[in-house]
Amino acid sequence: MKRRDVLVMIPGALAGVTSLAKTEVFWKPGGFQKEPSSPPRSLRAEVRIHHGRPVLFLNGRPTFAGIHWVSAPTPDRWDFSRQAKANKETGIHIYAFDVGKGTEWIGPKTSPTNPFDFSTVEARFGRILEADPEALFHLRIYLETGHADWWENEYPQECEILSDGRSNGQSFASRVWREQAKNFLRAYAKHFEKVGLADRVLSYQVGSGHTGEWVKGESSMYTPCGDYSEPMRQHFRNWLRDRYGDDRAELRRSWNRPNASFETAEVPGAEAQLLAKRYTFRDPAAEQNVIDYFRCLAELCADCVIDFCRTAKEACGGTKLAGAFYGYLMDLSWNGGFFKERPDSDYSTYQRSGHLGLRKVLASPHVDFLVSPYSYGYRGIGGDGPSMLPSESVRLHGKLCLVEDDTRTHVDLEDIHYGRANSLRESIALLRRNLAQDLTHGQGVWWASWKVDPVKEPAFAPLLKSFQKLGTFALDLDLAPSAEMAVLIDDESFYYESCRYHLDIPLIFQQRLWGLPKTGASFDLYLLQDLVEGHLKPYKLYVFLNAFRLDQKRREALKRQIRRAKSTALWIYAPGYIQNDLSLKNIEELTGLKLGLGEQPWGPLVHITDFTHPITAGLPQDLVWGTNNKLAPIFHVDDPEAKILGQVVYSQGDCKPGFAVKAYPEWTSVYAAAPNIPAVVLRNIARFAGVHIFNDAGDVLYATPQLLGVHTVSGGPRTFRLPQTVEEIYDLFEHKTLARNADSFEVTLPPVSSALYFTGASQLLSWLKKSAL
Repeated sequence: MKRRDVLVMIPGALAGVTSLAKTEVFWKPGGFQKEPSSPPRSLRAEVRIHHGRPVLFLNGRPTFAGIHWVSAPTPDRWDFSRQAKANKETGIHIYAFDVGKGTEWIGPKTSPTNPFDFSTVEARFGRILEADPEALFHLRIYLETGHADWWENEYPQECEILSDGRSNGQSFASRVWREQAKNFLRAYAKHFEKVGLADRVLSYQVGSGHTGEWVKGESSMYTPCGDYSEPMRQHFRNWLRDRYGDDRAELRRSWNRPNASFETAEVPGAEAQLLAKRYTFRDPAAEQNVIDYFRCLAELCADCVIDFCRTAKEACGGTKLAGAFYGYLMDLSWNGGFFKERPDSDYSTYQRSGHLGLRKVLASPHVDFLVSPYSYGYRGIGGDGPSMLPSESVRLHGKLCLVEDDTRTHVDLEDIHYGRANSLRESIALLRRNLAQDLTHGQGVWWASWKVDPVKEPAFAPLLKSFQKLGTFALDLDLAPSAEMAVLIDDESFYYESCRYHLDIPLIFQQRLWGLPKTGASFDLYLLQDLVEGHLKPYKLYVFLNAFRLDQKRREALKRQIRRAKSTALWIYAPGYIQNDLSLKNIEELTGLKLGLGEQPWGPLVHITDFTHPITAGLPQDLVWGTNNKLAPIFHVDDPEAKILGQVVYSQGDCKPGFAVKAYPEWTSVYAAAPNIPAVVLRNIARFAGVHIFNDAGDVLYATPQLLGVHTVSGGPRTFRLPQTVEEIYDLFEHKTLARNADSFEVTLPPVSSALYFTGASQLLSWLKKSAL
């Protein structure tokens, strides 16, 4: 078929939101051609702090980051074309799609010295502009070589080598790969300028790993380990020189090895990486080499992300955004077995993924945004839809958090996993729940186009239109972190754990998805270091998920933060256990509680024994929590001055005090010996600490001073209590006022539904009420 010339009108991109000069562009087989008389135009994308959180700005105007995630176009067709036309009225004109390896970085087909081929870019991108003349492009740039045999054949010495001897794409330490990837980014940006497409490019998302998410599936998601390549060996040795100031004596002291040297240091073997000498924890006196390697890998991955983002931004003169899939600290306890991708194993992805470099990435001025899918752990009805990132730390450091909403809706007949919806009603409930999560946390979102296909389900187009308008409405709201409960996760402590997932599945993955969202109180989620460094406002309750390893400086800083507002601290399992050694004294010094321990690995379970305390009053007698995963040591309270609220049961049926509270003049310490604390217990602890409880029905709940989101399974009558009287309470999904000048309201929630309420000044609603949703 003869390709016809297409006239593409560009009316300013995102009408009513951005301010780009109109121009006309002709697309022909030879490329895009601007009219000679066209006025100059440019698209400048930035992330700025706006009403307390990072927001996308296009040419100086705030814009809700609502995005279509679509299939990549080919020169001859675009599978999303019909959907794009059906979505015309949604107001969503940003398209995220895959580019890079396999499309433009194709190997020596062009020439040995220039493996890039941009000859089809205009035609491919033109397919999108045919369907949506206002389109802007969010480029998911795949820089991994694992699926490119030509690269591995050309550079075998630059490939990651696994513990079983196989190669696995490029080594993250390969300078050859890194320079080629940067050259590709520069050439790509230059080509966009050449063909007149630069002003359609919004953002460069740099990705490596087997799915572009900075996770090497083969070496981090089941039993093989890496990286035993020569580039990584040399990188690790150079990293050690920097770490120890090129002081061999200091290296030998730290590693506790009299013959250790920078010239002979090796990447630890697979068994040393996977297992720990103290079962759950690593002993620094015997395993500092493993701890150092995991830290080296994390910093290397962070450096690659930052370097690629810097390169992309420099190549486009700083006018576009740059970011990555990165920082999945709330979810990486899963592995290849969880996804049915690889043989099952008992090992998590945390230490071997490189994502533990998040703190370094957040500090970089070259990174504008971070992306993650929403958690895979409990996606169905009754579950939660959070980002995998510590969301408030991302906001705190001025990065835009984008959430990939790939909900398996009822029209998705092939992918029936991950909590797939069985009906339109369920699909709407899940998508609305996720939007409520995104808006209350100041995040952007992209929707997987084939999951919300308006051709297959016409109801999806008006639904996405309402979501985009609500996102735009929320731009005027104050969405700065405002909860009274802070949940802290410590990146540092992961280096000191075994790679077994036995602890982190219940402690982080399940605790985040099962207990915390259903307490009836809102919470903010941070890296522990942000609290240590004094970046957070005071909170009434601090929940420390994994504060296992703290040096003396961090301990003292943490104690000061907790005591400044007479807060309550909830410690779980082994708080402060590791300093330079593993010691019960370390725990007591941090928590103010004396503990004992048992060394036999077993699954600890906690039950209540005292129902008279405010924390336990009203709890059912048959309540039990913990894990059947084997942990060791298992801790118990051995403090005559503590108020014992429950027991922990472990090997040989031993029943020891395992749930306790101890009050001090400046703060209160609460300890639980087992993870995965139920919502009903967390709710009582929060109430005891003075945290506001909006509702105690056990629904998933999100709240800011001006938004309240609820997701329910059972439905039924609900009374929601607000922290203060507000002028108007308005149902944002059903478009109706529920109350005025009130500090509470009553509703009847339908079963299997999600709601989002505005709670604030009536004047903020004026635009929304006038705009037909």
